[in-house]
Amino acid sequence: MSLNKRKLLGMAVLGILLSINSAAFAGDTKEGGNKRLLDILLENGYITKVQHAELKKVYAKEKQETDKIAKAAAWTNKVKLKGDIRLRYQDQNEDNKTDRDRGRVRYRVGIIATPRKNLEVGAGLASGGGDLRSTNQTFDATFSSKGINLDYAYAQYKFNHNFKAIAGKFKRKKYLYQATDLMWDGDINPEGASVHFSHKNSLGKVFANTGLWVLEENSGSNRDPYMFYAQLGQKFGVGKVFGKAAVTYYTFEDITALGAIPTVGSNTNFRFGGIYSFSGEVGVKNVFGSGVKVSAIGDWVKNDDTITSQDTGHSIGTKISRGPVSFKFIYADLEANAVPDILPDSDRFNGLTGIESNEFILNYKLWKNVTLGLDYYNSWNTVANTDQNLVQADVVVKF
Repeated sequence: MSLNKRKLLGMAVLGILLSINSAAFAGDTKEGGNKRLLDILLENGYITKVQHAELKKVYAKEKQETDKIAKAAAWTNKVKLKGDIRLRYQDQNEDNKTDRDRGRVRYRVGIIATPRKNLEVGAGLASGGGDLRSTNQTFDATFSSKGINLDYAYAQYKFNHNFKAIAGKFKRKKYLYQATDLMWDGDINPEGASVHFSHKNSLGKVFANTGLWVLEENSGSNRDPYMFYAQLGQKFGVGKVFGKAAVTYYTFEDITALGAIPTVGSNTNFRFGGIYSFSGEVGVKNVFGSGVKVSAIGDWVKNDDTITSQDTGHSIGTKISRGPVSFKFIYADLEANAVPDILPDSDRFNGLTGIESNEFILNYKLWKNVTLGLDYYNSWNTVANTDQNLVQADVVVKF
């Protein structure tokens, strides 16, 4: 082969080599294949010693860059960003009070990371103020800036497929099951520690939850208010039939000590040392092949510690969905001392106890991450004998 042809062939080979994606070379075991290929080209006179040395430098530099990219990609796989924004129009009218029309906004954003296998840490911010049951901000105060607060911050470890634990300030859905918001407002994120256990059985899956949650910290006393709970439940499914049920025991300790938990004024007795509840749902998927999913839901709660007769509460309702449309109805009856009055759904007559209520919820999923919602409460205060009607129209965008 003539010298000119050899040079042309060498240049062609070099062009091919340089055009190959550097990631392919980076993936070669210990770079041995790349180095051997360059050696062969040198031995056969296709490249000079100078070119050989220069190419080795090029490959070394490209490998450094691809290693950096690979590390960055590995990091992003361990971290995810999530959040939502909700725009709301709210109309509220109540006996003996001025009607209220409000524009409201809720914004939440969080970062969830898995720094190592089975370990998850998360932190989130949300709009709102000091209200444990609301992350809403009202459009008012002449375009003023709105507050942002710590919504959750936790560490969770999965010991195996059956057992996991969490500590910090966290969302409680996976660690405490309820069918409705009779006792627990959906915005409450407890602080403390919880454990979850589940195991498959012949019916479906049995689960158990327990936790110790801090209510207050008293600098001048060793009697810090706290609560403890234990829950045992069963999730089941047979064909199109599905369901879930759980019994729960709660005890609230030292809540009348110095710095006791706040109250909204509807409890008349503060003994909550033994509360029992039952929560459940049973339903059918794809009813008669129509694509409709329907279920019955309900909660029952009893305060066995209070010295008053106003010690029980219950809710019953239904959920119906098909495609992008879903509907929920809940009837709730919560007596004055059934539960601490800082816990129930804050939209059901301002979160008071001693109320009855009908709630109708209609949602339509406009797009994958965009939902339109309409929520209507018709509630009455059984103690003060007053009525309240609340309408909420929402647009929710998740990301």
